[in-house]
Amino acid sequence: MAEIIDLERFRHRVAADKGFRTWLSRFQEQFGPDTRLKDLSPRTLLYLASPGEENLYVVFDLIMGSRGLGGSVRFRLDEMETSTKLKIMDTALLVLDRIRYEVMRRLGWVEEVPDEDVPLIRLVALAWDQGAAFGKGRPRLSGQHPDYDLYSCLPEREQVMFLRRLIPRAVATFQALQERGEPT
Repeated sequence: MAEIIDLERFRHRVAADKGFRTWLSRFQEQFGPDTRLKDLSPRTLLYLASPGEENLYVVFDLIMGSRGLGGSVRFRLDEMETSTKLKIMDTALLVLDRIRYEVMRRLGWVEEVPDEDVPLIRLVALAWDQGAAFGKGRPRLSGQHPDYDLYSCLPEREQVMFLRRLIPRAVATFQALQERGEPT
């Protein structure tokens, strides 16, 4: 009897295997096609959300591997067309936004995080395919946040900038909580 194969599931598994290849050794955690941002350990999430070139290349590895483009070494060695490199960078910035929104969600600073139950590999594919349209999905500041009254008076465009300005403080707060061993 012939075995039925779910091709979409198979593609996601292959993309996850390739995308997470370097993550498995770097973070020494398990990742798979169903891994969501909220499934990442606080240590891994903090590393990904923190600024830095090496951190960015880890995101490049995920994107490039899942898209069948190899690893970030190819990017560093300039073995790619400029248009492909720009697409990788744009996708990485979109995914980094979602990673940082997850930090803010865990802190209780935002609510209604877009696509929070979508697996990370699928988020990468959506960011790759949708580009700037993917970036329009953003959370709202929580009514419990001390700056909510100021935020709520702003026009939508300025609310986006307000959230972006909170990112460095959110990452620093998250890091301080990790260093103190507090749950996040």
